[in-house]
Amino acid sequence: MIRALDDPHVSVVWNASRDLARLGPAARPALPALKRALQHHDATAALWARYAIARITGDVPQHLPAFIEALDEKSGVFPGMAAAAIAGCGAEARDAVPSLIPQLRSSETDNRWAAAGALAQIGAPAAPAVPALIEALNDVDEKVRWYAAWALAEIGPAASDAVPTLVRALDDIDEDVRGYAVRALGKIGPAAADAVPALHTLLHEDNPALRAEVEAALAVLAPAE
Repeated sequence: MIRALDDPHVSVVWNASRDLARLGPAARPALPALKRALQHHDATAALWARYAIARITGDVPQHLPAFIEALDEKSGVFPGMAAAAIAGCGAEARDAVPSLIPQLRSSETDNRWAAAGALAQIGAPAAPAVPALIEALNDVDEKVRWYAAWALAEIGPAASDAVPTLVRALDDIDEDVRGYAVRALGKIGPAAADAVPALHTLLHEDNPALRAEVEAALAVLAPAE
């Protein structure tokens, strides 16, 4: 993987960096090569090298400003790529939330779902994004809708304003959207109690995984039943 960081094909460099990032501290011998890759002529290759360094060293705060800056299309990085790097930083990337919110309204579909995915990985600290995620539940693209529902699920009780829209999402044509909407309602908790009748209608779904999500949500929202 270290040798791959010098490959002439930038996609190889991207993948090598991401693989090294997944190894975490065990990939410390790659740090010198990754630091050289920070000067790569391809901005995305440099981004993934920085991401690998952040994951290997555990020093996300030092590198997060560069990931946030990369959300700007003028950086030379596709914003969806920058959002994916931020997603890999989890809750430590909470300072990126204000910059991710505008990406939920991007004209590019990939930017929108990647931003929602990053907010999901950040979790509860992404609560300021709830209004924009509610809008995203009505996106024309099903992938954006289910990532938005996933993000609301990970935000949890602070996403209570999304309950009416999540209830409508239980009728979504896409099964994944319905499933994540169910999960979100369960994770929001008592504030989503009005969703109980709508959830009961999904108990007859053919998909056993979706039925299990419904049963888990009802166990939280209507435990006496």
